[in-house]
Parts: sequence; structure tokens; C-alpha cells
Amino acid sequence: MQLTSSCRIARAHSPASSVSLWGIGVLSFSVNAVRRLAQFDAQMFLSINALHRHFRLERVVRAVSFTGDGHFYVLLALILPLLYPVAGQHFLVTGLLCFALELPLYWVLKRSFKRRRPFKVVQALAPLLQPSDEFSFPSGHTTAAFMVACLISVFFPAASAVVYCWASLVGMSRVMLRVHFISDVMAGVLLGTSIALLALSIAGH
Repeated sequence: MQLTSSCRIARAHSPASSVSLWGIGVLSFSVNAVRRLAQFDAQMFLSINALHRHFRLERVVRAVSFTGDGHFYVLLALILPLLYPVAGQHFLVTGLLCFALELPLYWVLKRSFKRRRPFKVVQALAPLLQPSDEFSFPSGHTTAAFMVACLISVFFPAASAVVYCWASLVGMSRVMLRVHFISDVMAGVLLGTSIALLALSIAGH
């Protein structure tokens, strides 16, 4: 009888039991953290879009977002190598490498997370433009903008402040157009910067 009781006590304090309790604790913490992040995301989204009540910003944010549609990047790829043959050529080659890395990774992340657009979560706020696809995470416009901003800051350092301000505005415009949450934009910042640094490393810059 005493032996049986001792075995039960030993099992209760076994490494396997400790690992199970630790795993349950981590899972509970993770669920709560994700819930709080989602609440913070929604609150920030609503707070930022409340600016529309006080200012007529729709045309401005549409115009800023348009600069991140892709036409601007084509223009840079054509003009910079002509104006600055060496730095411009490096920018062009590294930029092509960036987009070759970014596009498949971007689509894999979109299809993996399948996060709903804000206007499908907060239905009272309709989008101010029609997004190109149904999923929200990460922000493709922000990813590309920070990717290009990082490259320009390396090859044309004098323009760093300007291009990073522009990239930040592109990201914010996507929230104010009601097609992305703040966390989508932050993920785009990290993804775009990381891809740019990786491409620079591969290209030997």
C-alpha cells in the first residue's frame, strides 16, 4: 500500500508531468497574448480611422498608397541607372533580386495565415478601395516600400530620411484605407527590411 502511494507521488512529480504543465502554461500564455494583440490591433485600427471624422484625408491617403502600387518602382528602375550609372545599376540588380525573393514568400505567408481584412472584422467600416486579394497579413505595399527604402538608403544615403518617411506613410495609408491592421504593416516593415538586407548580402554590398 505504501509502495503504491509512493509510486503515485513519484509520477505526480515526474519530468513528464512537469513538461506537460509547462506546455499548458506556455499555451495559455500564448493564447492570451494573441487575444490581447488582436484587441490592441482593433483599437489602433479604429483610433487611426477616427481621423477621417475630423479631416478629409481620403484623397491624400489614396495618393500616398498609389505611390506604393509598383509604378514608382518601375520609374526608379528606369531613371536611377541613367542618372547614376554605378549606384543606379547596383540598385536595379539588387532590387530585382529583392522582388524575386519577396513575391513567392509574400504569397506563401498570405495563403498560410489567411487573415481576414479589417473591413470583414469591423463591418461598420467599409474599405476606401478594393484590395487586390482577400487576405490581410502581411501588407504587401508596406513590404515593398520598406524593401525599396532600405536599398535606396544603402546606395543613395542622402535620401534615407525622405524614403523612410515615404515608406512609413505608405504603410499608414493602408491602415487609413481600411485594408490592413497595424500588425500587418509592422510585419511588412520587418519582412521588407529583412529581404532587402538578405539581397544586399547575396549581391555582396
